[in-house]
Amino acid sequence: MIPGVLFFVGNNLYAKNVVRDKVTETYRNTLDIFADHTDRTLNDITNYLNKLGVYDTDVGVLNSFPPGSDNYVLTKVRIQLKINRDIGLYNVIDTIFLFNSNELILSTSSQNQYGILQNVLNDNVRRIVDESTPGRWLLWYDPRIEGGNFLVQVSEVPDTGLYVGAIIRMSEIANQLSIQWSHGDIGEAAIYRSDGTRLGGQGADSHVQLNRTDLIRENAPYRFVKDQETGKRYLMMNRPSEVADMTTSILIPESYILQGLPYFQLLTYAMAVGVIFIFSLYLFFIRRTLFKPLQQLIGGMKKISLGMLDVRLRTNNTLEFVFLANTFNNMAEQIKSLRIGMYEEQLRAQKIELKQLQAQINPHFYMNSLNIIYNFAALKDTDSVKKMALHLGDYFRFIMRTNRELITLEEELKHIANYLEIQKFRFPRKLGCVYDIPDNMKGSPMPALSIQPFVENAIIHGFVNQRKPFEIRVRGELLEKEDGPFMQITVEDNGDGFPEEVLQRLNEGQGLPSADSSRLGIANVIQRLKLRYDGAARIDFRNTDEGGAAVTIRLPVSTEPPELPEPKGE
Repeated sequence: MIPGVLFFVGNNLYAKNVVRDKVTETYRNTLDIFADHTDRTLNDITNYLNKLGVYDTDVGVLNSFPPGSDNYVLTKVRIQLKINRDIGLYNVIDTIFLFNSNELILSTSSQNQYGILQNVLNDNVRRIVDESTPGRWLLWYDPRIEGGNFLVQVSEVPDTGLYVGAIIRMSEIANQLSIQWSHGDIGEAAIYRSDGTRLGGQGADSHVQLNRTDLIRENAPYRFVKDQETGKRYLMMNRPSEVADMTTSILIPESYILQGLPYFQLLTYAMAVGVIFIFSLYLFFIRRTLFKPLQQLIGGMKKISLGMLDVRLRTNNTLEFVFLANTFNNMAEQIKSLRIGMYEEQLRAQKIELKQLQAQINPHFYMNSLNIIYNFAALKDTDSVKKMALHLGDYFRFIMRTNRELITLEEELKHIANYLEIQKFRFPRKLGCVYDIPDNMKGSPMPALSIQPFVENAIIHGFVNQRKPFEIRVRGELLEKEDGPFMQITVEDNGDGFPEEVLQRLNEGQGLPSADSSRLGIANVIQRLKLRYDGAARIDFRNTDEGGAAVTIRLPVSTEPPELPEPKGE
């Protein structure tokens, strides 16, 4: 018993140290990112002031003109316009100013504080110059400035007696810190002087007041401080600025870091025992109801992929697998019939090429879909298995029924939507499609599978970077041309676009290399529309300005009504 107790005590202490280290690492990274970004911003502004004083011609020659002269006034106006423009380049800058013994030129993002800032500079600028250190920002206080505290940097223009400078309110830096750190029960973050004075005008909100000793930089990644009023212990991390006399501090209540840790450990042990027990029962019960049917399904898919279309699955007593087996058998039968039909169609006249695309099934799409079903079944996600099987059944039902020469645009769009729903199972939360089709176009007749192959091609070739969402846009409009009305449909995506060689060959009507079989659907659509409309149809390929691919299909509006679909109960 004693060794067990010692083990749990030691384990608890070790877990606390691990939690502290991990929490510290996370917040230390956040603190370092903020402090480094702030220092880089201050250095960038310092470099800007130095370049303004050294390289700007107008600043260099201002004092060479007599005050009040035309050249002096024009140069002053040009300088004012420049700093008015440049102040918008840095979000944190409140004021940019230039001054000499005769003049004070300033531009501020706080227009309602212009007069106050002018008075503050007139009263303090000489002292600021005397106390400034090259390369470092000076902390200054004036109650007339909102928040009181501000950073100021002054650089002398060589050999002119002119100075350029900038003011940054500490409240602005504190506001940026609050964006990265939410105050509340998890602690607080603030910026302090080296003497412990809180900067940014937020001292009244502080739960813990720091002193100079607390802000001393140490080699340890964190230290603990105690609030004298409440007695609470806080984990504190400090990061002094390299270019200003200020320190950014983060305080996290120790109670927040360690809350619920012992209960979680006990729960972990109980869950481990429970998981082992439940998993054993799970394996025992699903061996016959899941593994065996899945093996049959995998064997059937392998035989189908080898061309053995006579394979059929036997059903068991599980409702989901009965539906899956029946769907698989139905698809296998349809594939077999379709394959026989393709051989028969090849023996007919040239017009039979109109149905060549309709008789093709993408084996990769087919196998990927069945693998998705298998994976969902392995996870016992029966709802997803049902949805996938229904979408897949509707997809193949449409493929098998496209023996009609004409369908409506609305039917084609529904088939595209069904195809995309299947693909979304492979790429969850990655695919999207936006339709912009007028209602008066949806009933227009068109050859089946005239748009869907381009959507499929966009996913296969355009969806290369699968880390960002892939969006397809389908737009339609009716055009009135001299030779009659036309229906124009555009399919665009935000992918990588067509390669230049492929784009050139497509627009020139040249065939694609035989090795590029994945683009066979495009060539078939072009051929089918050419035969159907005797050359009146047109397909244009291009890349968008954003880099994605775009295909524009223009078809004559047919007066021939589309054929009615066959009933679903076939």
